[in-house]
Amino acid sequence: MARLPVKTQARFDRLKGMERRSGSVLLSSVTYGKAAQEATDGQFEFLCSLLQSEYDLRVANKIAKLRRQAGFPFAKDFRDFSWEGIEFPADFSREEMPTCGFVDRKENVVLYGGSDNGKTHTAVALGLIACGQGKRVAFKETSKLILELNAAHQEGRLKQKLDALEKCDLIILDEWGYLPCDPDGAKLLFRVISLCYEKISLLFTTNIDFSRWGAIFSDSDMARAMLDRVIHHGRLVTYDRESHRLLNSLMRAEPDA
Repeated sequence: MARLPVKTQARFDRLKGMERRSGSVLLSSVTYGKAAQEATDGQFEFLCSLLQSEYDLRVANKIAKLRRQAGFPFAKDFRDFSWEGIEFPADFSREEMPTCGFVDRKENVVLYGGSDNGKTHTAVALGLIACGQGKRVAFKETSKLILELNAAHQEGRLKQKLDALEKCDLIILDEWGYLPCDPDGAKLLFRVISLCYEKISLLFTTNIDFSRWGAIFSDSDMARAMLDRVIHHGRLVTYDRESHRLLNSLMRAEPDA
C-alpha cells in the first residue's frame, strides 16, 4: 500500500483510533481513507463529531444493557459513602478496590461483617463500576441462586444456567450463608465456585466467619474445598462497624430531659 500524505495518514489514524476505543465499527477502512483524503477540514471535523456521538451512544446503551442484565436490587455508588470502620488487607487498599482491578486479575473479594453495615451497598457500587467498564456482572442473592440452580437441575437446564454464569466477568453472591443450605444446594454452589476458579471473579457479602462454613453448608469437606478456591486468590475486607439502621433508628434518640 502506497504511503499516504502526512495529513491524510494523521486523519486516517484518528478515525481508526476512535473506532478502536469504542469497540464498534461504523464505516469501512476504505471509507475512512476517502474521508481522510478528500474532506475539507470543516467536513472532517463534522464527521469526527458525528462518529463520536454515535460511539458514545453505543457505549452508553451497552452499559445500560449490562446493568439491566446484572440484576442489581438497587443502584448505589460511593458518593457520600462512609468508609469508617472498614478494614482492608495490606495489599488491597480502599483506593484500589473501586478500580475493579481485582476483576481483571480474576481475584475474589469477601466483604465480611455484621448485618446492615454497607456490604451490599459496596457490592452493588462495585458491580455498577464493573458494568461501566464493559464487564459482564451477575448479582445473585445466594439463597435465590440455590433455588434457581435446583429448578434448573430438575428441569434439565443446569448446563445452560452454568454456561450463562460462565460468561460473566464478576459474580456477586450476596448474603452468603445467611440461610442454612441443604446438601444438594451446597453441591450446586460448589459447582459454581469451581466453575469460577481462576476464571471469574467472585464477590461475597457475608456475616459468616470462615470457620462456620462447614456448618452452614452441611459438609465440612465441601466447605473446606470451597474456601480453598475462594481464598487462594482472594481478599478479605472486614466491616467492623455498627448497623446503619440501628445507628439511625429513632429508638436511639436521647430521652427528653
